[in-house]
Amino acid sequence: MILFRSEGRQGAVEEADDLQQALQATGCDVIKMEWSEATELHNMIESALSRIVTDCSLLTVCLMSHGSRGALADCHGIRIPVNHILHQFSFSLPQEIPLV
Repeated sequence: MILFRSEGRQGAVEEADDLQQALQATGCDVIKMEWSEATELHNMIESALSRIVTDCSLLTVCLMSHGSRGALADCHGIRIPVNHILHQFSFSLPQEIPLV
């Protein structure tokens, strides 16, 4: 899963595309989503997990954004602690699926 924010990040789309191609070349199924707002990110994660959880044996998450000190920044400057995102995955994924 590639979650990226491009606003204010020159080359972010190309970077996400390159990462997607590299993961697909190794045989991974890839979901790539661009986000801009904190609530949008949360909803995207929940929606994606509901679609893949039954067929997933390993989940790799690439979260690409500007931020500082353990937090991401959305388009409005709202800080999203990375730990909140990790907890969301931890609570939404079955325990048998490793989160990398």
